[in-house]
Amino acid sequence: MSSKKTHKKMNGDSSKKENYRNDDSPILIPKISFVEGYIKSHKAIRIECNFNGTIFTNNRVIVDSSSQITGDIICSELLLEGTVVGNIFCVGRVSMNKGARVIGKIYTATFTNEQDTNLQCVIQIPKPESISEAKEILENLNMDTGLSVDPILTQIRDLFYESAYARKNNPDKEIINKFTEQQEIIEVPKKPSVKKDEPQAATAAVDVQK
Repeated sequence: MSSKKTHKKMNGDSSKKENYRNDDSPILIPKISFVEGYIKSHKAIRIECNFNGTIFTNNRVIVDSSSQITGDIICSELLLEGTVVGNIFCVGRVSMNKGARVIGKIYTATFTNEQDTNLQCVIQIPKPESISEAKEILENLNMDTGLSVDPILTQIRDLFYESAYARKNNPDKEIINKFTEQQEIIEVPKKPSVKKDEPQAATAAVDVQK
């Protein structure tokens, strides 16, 4: 009896992340929406609306035919039926269905597309060892930190940028859209000489003047 219970607990702990990945119900953002910002998840994500920003998941991303993504997608697999204006970083397969459109850059291990797709982009195949390293980074995705201030965002993009086989033929100018840049946390040092009742705005103004 006791050994059976222990086995169940161990099995549950080891398969927790895998259950997220195998869940057939993705996060759905429906057509009657407009979203901008940063999304980080272990879950699959289906976008049916316009989205400006960064999508980061170690799962699958589905971009509906009614959707336009302006920004970056970082994922394990991408099924594209709509439009992406920006960068795609994928450790697995990028599949473009009829009517799909990309304006920007695609970094992926595998790429397939049907007829009647619109490709105005550079497609790069990173080195296998870099794909393996990127997969490991995705596996250790931390949900305790917002994506905008999580160094994993810069880490995985730099890995793709630097490991593409044809990087010399790839325009080095990066495509940067709103809500895709890594944000920095700046700690403002405390000033003991400032009185408690002194307005903060006045203090800031003095600092600017200096």
